[in-house]
Amino acid sequence: MIKKFRQSLLVGAVMFGSIVGAGFASGKEVWFYFAQFGWVCFPLIAFAGVLLFLLGYIFLEFGKKFGIESVQQMNTKLFGKLGIIGEIIFIFSNFILLSAMLAGAGSLFDIVLSQDLYRFASVITAIIAVVVSWMGFEKLVKVNLAVVPAMVIIIAVAFVYCVADSGGFIVPMANGTERIFSAVFFSILYVCSNLFFAGFIFARLGTQHTRGVNLAGSAIGAGFMILCLVGMVISIYLNPYSSMSDMPLVYIASNASEVFGIVTLVVVWIGIVTTAVSLLYTISVWLEKYIPNFKLCSILVAIICLIISGLGFGAIVSYCYPVLGAIGVLFIARMVYVTLKNQKDKKLTKNHKKSLKNIA
Repeated sequence: MIKKFRQSLLVGAVMFGSIVGAGFASGKEVWFYFAQFGWVCFPLIAFAGVLLFLLGYIFLEFGKKFGIESVQQMNTKLFGKLGIIGEIIFIFSNFILLSAMLAGAGSLFDIVLSQDLYRFASVITAIIAVVVSWMGFEKLVKVNLAVVPAMVIIIAVAFVYCVADSGGFIVPMANGTERIFSAVFFSILYVCSNLFFAGFIFARLGTQHTRGVNLAGSAIGAGFMILCLVGMVISIYLNPYSSMSDMPLVYIASNASEVFGIVTLVVVWIGIVTTAVSLLYTISVWLEKYIPNFKLCSILVAIICLIISGLGFGAIVSYCYPVLGAIGVLFIARMVYVTLKNQKDKKLTKNHKKSLKNIA
């Protein structure tokens, strides 16, 4: 019983750790996808949590059913003869997101370091991601465990500070059917884009656990996300000026105290690192099929993404994230369709065999 709980907690931690990137951990993503819509964001956070639970479980079970071990295999199962197209789009998207993580690390440390030094944050993040990826999938999974308690504690402390030192609870207006429709669409986009980016990691993880563990792990991961989203949204509403910052959570923490600001910065950076590791591992596993040397592949991927990260975190997020999010919705829709179709085919086959047995 205890072993299964630990495995479920591990699955939930990987799910949470894989989606906690530069945007989520800093609070900017939370504002963009939820907080800007006002009160309506709270039921939508619950909706996003349910969606993450269901789709996360489908990803885990998809990996388990088909024994997913590579990106190529996953895309072939999803798209058949067109798998190479899906593969290219998937890997390209992961390249962009990894570049955004490295750029986000630079932007994060720009808050406390001089202009000449903060750029090294992206390089250091890339090096750590490469080294961790060399340790193998099992170590990669365990790295995600570090970010869950750290992020929950930081958000909890920021929440308490905001409640104690608030100048007022200011909630943006969300009037009109069109605005509410946009809010629903954004919540779907948020979940699908994150699952799209971390899809291979989830599918690979699903092969290692039972259906019960995958189900409980999905629930735990979704629960962590809901708690953190609610805490961040309320903290932003209690400190409305934070919404204008590129790093709202770091802004709030820095206003609380210098020490808390530095601790928050480190925790946010850990969140960026865990996502960067997952992305770099995914791309390197794909590239290894063409260049049979995983370490060389990971180094090449890191160098390419460091070059792309030179465009800047803001530019990558503004121009690329919406497009990648839309692709993510299509990818997830295909994943759900293939999974449900597989279940239906298995049921029909089972019934057919049963009918033949009765006839005999």
